[in-house]
Order: sequence, then structure tokens, then C-alpha cells
Amino acid sequence: MILCYNFFGDNMYLENDIVKEGNEKLRVKCSKVNLPLTKDDLNCLKQLYEYVIVSANDDLVKQYKIRPGVGIAAPQVGVTKRMFAMNAEDFLDENHKRYAYAVINPVITEKSEQMVYLPGGEGCLSVDRATDNLVTPRHYAIKAKCAIYDFNTNKIKNVTMNLVGYPAIVFQHEYDHLDGIMFVDKMYKIKDLDEKILPLYTVDEDEADEACEIENN
Repeated sequence: MILCYNFFGDNMYLENDIVKEGNEKLRVKCSKVNLPLTKDDLNCLKQLYEYVIVSANDDLVKQYKIRPGVGIAAPQVGVTKRMFAMNAEDFLDENHKRYAYAVINPVITEKSEQMVYLPGGEGCLSVDRATDNLVTPRHYAIKAKCAIYDFNTNKIKNVTMNLVGYPAIVFQHEYDHLDGIMFVDKMYKIKDLDEKILPLYTVDEDEADEACEIENN
């Protein structure tokens, strides 16, 4: 995990900077990022990373009036380059490990045969319409090679990631953006899925009722 230092400022991306569904830039296969990073590419990556860090804090979400998100890709701010940021907590891990990365030129090299989906479906900063009762199948585990920018040292390092479960789903969602693919392109009703595709987790009736009560407050 690569955490950021406190660089919140006037240049961070805000809600008005997010490209919405229907914009052709979300359908472009993004170009590879040249290294070392140009000033413009570094500034974009920095703001992507800042967005996912800031949006994990409820007080800062209210302050900056932004929509929370665990990931955001460059094309979502109109930059068709192969980079994204993610800040996902593995809520199924007893240690609640956090995966916070500024990712450059990712390549998924291996995928598990097992497919899973989030029972409540996925969301996207670029999609405002309701997608209730629709889910998106993802590979349960992936291996990916990419470059990671560390904002603490201002250095890039090449890494191989092995991701499982929720962090793997977030990575695949953002990775799709780089190929002009959106989660809404892969949505299905649960009853229409192959029986081998499983929910990432199960929700009992009490938890579901509690979630509905919270959502309705």
C-alpha cells in the first residue's frame, strides 16, 4: 500500500471534472503512458490519487462536495492515458487491508477461472443512472504487472500485483476504463448468470434490512 502525504489543494479534481456516461472519451482505448512522466501526466495522476484518498473521508467529501469513489481512471477526467488510482479496503480481510495505488500502464497477465460479483452491484463516478438489481461478473483473482507512483518518495517502481476478492474487482473495473469499457456494458440480472458465478459475499436478511434502513435515512 502506498499512502499519500497531505497534498490536498486547489487543483484537485471535483465533481464537475468527472466525464459522464455518453461522452466519447469514455469509449476510447487509452494510449500507453510514456515514462518518465510528463508534468501534465504526473499532475493528472496526482489528482486521481488525491480524489480517491479524499473521498474516503466523510468530512472531506462534504467539504469538497464530491461523490465517494474507490477508484478513478484518467479517461474519467478526459485524459485518455493508461493510468488510474484506487483506494480500496478489503472488508472481507480480518485486518481490513487497504490497497491504495497510483497505477501506470497496467497489464493483467493472469485471471482466475472463478468468477464472482458484488451482490449490491457496482457503481461508477461516471454513471449517474440507477443500476439496481444488476451485477457485473469479475474474475475472483488476478495477477497484474504495472508501474506504481509513490508520492512519498516521488519515484516510480515496477511491480507485480496478486489481487483477490474486492481489491481485484476494483482493479478490473478501472482497468476496463482504459480499454473504453464500462461496467454497465457487463451488467446482468442475477437469475441470468451462470450458476458457477458466485456472489463475493452473502448478506443475511437482518443485514439486508439494516442496510435498507441506513440507505433510507
